[in-house]
Amino acid sequence: MTMQTIGSHAQLRSLYRSLLERQENFDEFKQLLALYPAAAVRQAEVEPEDAAKIRAKLNERIEEWIDAPFEGLSVAHVLQWRAIVVEERFNVGLSPWKESNFY
Repeated sequence: MTMQTIGSHAQLRSLYRSLLERQENFDEFKQLLALYPAAAVRQAEVEPEDAAKIRAKLNERIEEWIDAPFEGLSVAHVLQWRAIVVEERFNVGLSPWKESNFY
């Protein structure tokens, strides 16, 4: 593992804790994710300007919540978080609880 990977893991842990410990952070996180135009982003080759502004605001807020430098969520990360938190979709193919795992 590289130092950057370790740093990224620590940043994500800080984000998770912030979202779990402060309901208002989770609510704002979900609201900003809901504003992110996922369909438009998936269709575009380049992230649309309005989407980039929302992602920048989200990353700014995360940095404030964790009170530390934050490298920022990429477009792919925002889309993944949005699918899980807003759309409540989970990738069952990767889930250790998938039915096919049981005998």
